[in-house]
Amino acid sequence: RARDDGPHLTPPRPAAARSMAAAVGTARQAAVVGGGFVGISCALHLQRVGFDVTVFEAGDAVAGTHAASNGNAGTFAAYANTPMAKPGIWKDLPKMLMNPDGAFKLAPTSHLLRMLPWGLGVLDASRELEWRKNALALGTLLRDAQEGYDIAWAHAGVDVDAAMGAHAPTTASRGDAFASRNGYLILHKDATSSGVAATARLRRDGLGPSLRMETLDQSAIKELEPSLSDDVTRGGAHWFPDAWFARDPAALLLAMTDGFRRRGGDVRVGAAEGTVTSLTRAPRGRRVNDRVRVNVARGDGRRDFDVDVAVVAAGAHSAGLAAACGDVVPLDTERGYHVQFNNAASTSVTDSDSDSDSTPPRPLRRPVCSPEGGFILTPMSHGLRAAGLVELGGDRAGATRARFEQLERGTRALLSDAAARELGPRDARRDWLGFRPTLPDSLPVIGPASGMDGVLYAFGHQHVGFTLGGVTGKVVAELAAGRALSVDLSPFRADRFKTKAWWRPFA
Repeated sequence: RARDDGPHLTPPRPAAARSMAAAVGTARQAAVVGGGFVGISCALHLQRVGFDVTVFEAGDAVAGTHAASNGNAGTFAAYANTPMAKPGIWKDLPKMLMNPDGAFKLAPTSHLLRMLPWGLGVLDASRELEWRKNALALGTLLRDAQEGYDIAWAHAGVDVDAAMGAHAPTTASRGDAFASRNGYLILHKDATSSGVAATARLRRDGLGPSLRMETLDQSAIKELEPSLSDDVTRGGAHWFPDAWFARDPAALLLAMTDGFRRRGGDVRVGAAEGTVTSLTRAPRGRRVNDRVRVNVARGDGRRDFDVDVAVVAAGAHSAGLAAACGDVVPLDTERGYHVQFNNAASTSVTDSDSDSDSTPPRPLRRPVCSPEGGFILTPMSHGLRAAGLVELGGDRAGATRARFEQLERGTRALLSDAAARELGPRDARRDWLGFRPTLPDSLPVIGPASGMDGVLYAFGHQHVGFTLGGVTGKVVAELAAGRALSVDLSPFRADRFKTKAWWRPFA
């Protein structure tokens, strides 16, 4: 029935979903706020366990130009359990800020004052015991990260080792597979240093015996990647032979979204389709249990939808919805950048380590990380992408142009002189700024809301949102369906910050 401020409706379902519901009875309904890798993965897993799901994406499109799920480095980082806030980070901050090519920067905005509690939380999380505890917790998710996606992809009918086809970014790359299984390199200034060794031990402790990680010397690195410069390979590297990357993250996300739609899912995008403004308790109706009302602002007025489960997976924009559901969390953003080089020398990537006469020369065959520079070089289907950096300053200020120049300098410095020349000019039209959702302890928020039954959280995945999308969706579906949990979610509770002295005045 209509309310004074607009109608409230059950989300309309495609014909296939309506037919299935008619055959087996009315399906439970779910709404997912956010259409990135985490949101679409949650939608697929909820759909898989029997929910009728509607996704609300506030951006102009799923995998839109400025979405973090589009502009990331594309690496499936199942090895990345060590939080950014490492012990002793406070001593390194002045040096990082003063270094023009350092990985950490501040944008001169008034938002920095609002980030003071977040910064205090980072310092608290950088204590040795906290760092280790958080790394081990993150490892529990990463160990199941691949399985979470395998299940979602099977449901969506996506084969990541098959050609991208119509989802490819260019006509020339339609024959490229979604995934490239060439491994991953992390370069080090000194792979034998105590700090690198401590991080490596923590990786093994958190990820278990299945982690394949090898230490390489310069000759072994150059055998894998001959186009890297002598200077950056001299200190050695860690090599992850089982790692893979997405040749185009947006293509993979769109394929997953299409699979969700084929299964009867509904995706509503942008202001025209509806932006979720709040989640409230629906009035008790004919159903025994209360439902969640998803309040949507539309161009033609306000419209509300009542669902059994609502999932907050809106990335950096999740804090307001969480606060309305009883959880004030120190969620903020890390501003990340990427640049791209479209020369033919950085395209047509294959999984073979041997070049052929038909394959143009390319600078890299796999992603290479520069921890000192704070970025990753990835040979995408449409060019070489340099993605990374951490800049604080909120999500309202425009891009800092110097960060693009910094990434270009860093890219050319990693390559030999000949490879840097062949790289060609940077495509400035593709310069990108995006916003990573980040919490001080580098752990996401996954689990039920404190103040509203039926609301589940799935946000704050910082640098590993792509990687953790599948497993996050899996545990969200387990929660929604009342099944036994495959991962202990206690480290990821929304209320874990309430006992922290630095956050107590704001909670």
